[in-house]
Amino acid sequence: MPKLRTPAAVVALAVALPLVTAPAAQAVVLVTALPGLAGYPGHHASAVNDLGQIVGSTSGNGAAHTVLWSPGGTATDLGLGRPSALNQLGQVLIEQPDSATGPYVQRPRIWHAGTVTDITPSGSGWVSATAINARGSVPMTFSSSPYGYHQENAVVWQDGRHQSLPLSGPHLGLTAINDAGVVAGNKLPMFSGDRYAFRCETPSKCEPLAAAPGTGMYSVRGINEAGVVVGNRDTLALRWEGSGVTVLSTSGGVTYGPQALNERGDTVGWTTEFDGTRKAVLWRGGGGPVDLGVPGPSEAVAVNERGDVIGWTRAGDAAEPRAFLWRDGTVTYLRSLGGARSLPTALNDRGTIVGESTTADGTVKAVKWNLITARHRP
Repeated sequence: MPKLRTPAAVVALAVALPLVTAPAAQAVVLVTALPGLAGYPGHHASAVNDLGQIVGSTSGNGAAHTVLWSPGGTATDLGLGRPSALNQLGQVLIEQPDSATGPYVQRPRIWHAGTVTDITPSGSGWVSATAINARGSVPMTFSSSPYGYHQENAVVWQDGRHQSLPLSGPHLGLTAINDAGVVAGNKLPMFSGDRYAFRCETPSKCEPLAAAPGTGMYSVRGINEAGVVVGNRDTLALRWEGSGVTVLSTSGGVTYGPQALNERGDTVGWTTEFDGTRKAVLWRGGGGPVDLGVPGPSEAVAVNERGDVIGWTRAGDAAEPRAFLWRDGTVTYLRSLGGARSLPTALNDRGTIVGESTTADGTVKAVKWNLITARHRP
């Protein structure tokens, strides 16, 4: 991986706040502002892979553009739309809405090494595509007409073509896919009927997952290579493995995205205290919750294969989040670029965390935090 350059003007050391039972070590973290595209006041980083590539988007000055930052920090404009996923090969999945007020049209495309592939299904209106695996496979749902927004159809873009799934709407969600091509999602009927989460082992075989208590809709959050699925229903945080379902929390939730769980089955999100305050939490391998020791309101937003957890807390400032890293029982708060806001969104397995931060004048910039080393305290 190319060596990352860190301008001295935007580098700061993070302040560590260890737990009572934490080991005698604290992380050293550098924060770096990522260069923005000319003419756009705000930038946000949303994903990072193990190659060190980072994707994000612009804000302000018209419609959003997708931005790809190289490991060396160079910013490339990938055009209109927002990135919805990034895989380990550097393929960027982008959703571009043409109209959000009717007709309802949104088109997905894959950018890779300068080549753009439009993967919009024929005859579709609004297409939702939010996950891509290491093979470049993309599950998606779409409306049959640009004059309706119901997600009635489900397909997987795989090996250069669309493969239909034996599912029908009106409200389908396909939100997760693993590298084996197993897809997971959820269905909500229009007026009555079963609400359920499902898993598709192949494009021709989709089966409902075990039912959980409650009356609300399911929301699938992620899947790992073992086929473990995590998600929510009402105030239940759920974990499906095989034919069974485990309630991780009766008052909480699993975070959204591919880093909601790792290959060990560790899952992150929040639990709710008696007064309604959310607290960041980790469920190790589907077991009981581990309180990360971060004051509420707080949430954990991602976990990597090492078991590092990132998230945010609003304790001390209800208006602005403050980023944290939890590693081996120690909490490290991640510095901003001089403003009140530091919000993490993703991390890789090599010590890079990405997100956004404000400067002293309130400008929102995309940032990366690099975990340099761990120092033992005397």
